Amino acid sequence: MEINLYNHLTIFGSFYATKHKMHDTEDFVNWTEENFDYVRYNPRKDINRYGLSITSLDGGLSGIPDLDSLLEYNFQHGTKYREKDFREPTPVYFWPSLKAILDPIQKHIFRSHILRIDIGGFFPPHRDFYGRRVDSFRIIIPLLNCNPPNFTFLHEDKILNWQEGHMYFVDTAKMHYLFNTNKNPAYMIVLNVDLHEEAIDYVTEAIRYQ
Repeated sequence: MEINLYNHLTIFGSFYATKHKMHDTEDFVNWTEENFDYVRYNPRKDINRYGLSITSLDGGLSGIPDLDSLLEYNFQHGTKYREKDFREPTPVYFWPSLKAILDPIQKHIFRSHILRIDIGGFFPPHRDFYGRRVDSFRIIIPLLNCNPPNFTFLHEDKILNWQEGHMYFVDTAKMHYLFNTNKNPAYMIVLNVDLHEEAIDYVTEAIRYQ
């Protein structure tokens, strides 16, 4: 059943934009930088990647442990956190244009954040799912400085080009990686979303065709 739901998303493509859009992405990014502290994404690795939580365990912005490796954090602390435990909206969620497009699927969103990729920052080639367990999907909202040649997001053998502010479905079960060679940070929102019919309809019924 879960694979069938995921296939309903991918039948339209591996990468596509929807009509859901933030129209003030630069203002939003500036607001986050002025009012909050981005923290190291996966602090166990010395890579220029930072995050700001949109949902977390308690609605806080410490990034602990939602921006850490849950596997390593759980092993070190004897905890059993799962990605779906991180559902409480943080103050970042309530930026009006972001809240407006997330509210319809808010109950399906978990462990979501803004990623800031500074110069030299990267994610190596990887897939977000393994085996037969696929119970969620990824939505990305590019915010600022997300296009080539300075910032590059590769999805299998294709370089992705984004329109900032639009909500995109990306099939991250496929191999993907990204890197920033620019002095200006790249910002994007990464949403983890339950594989639920309501959330799937919200995406697929609003696909942009132009």
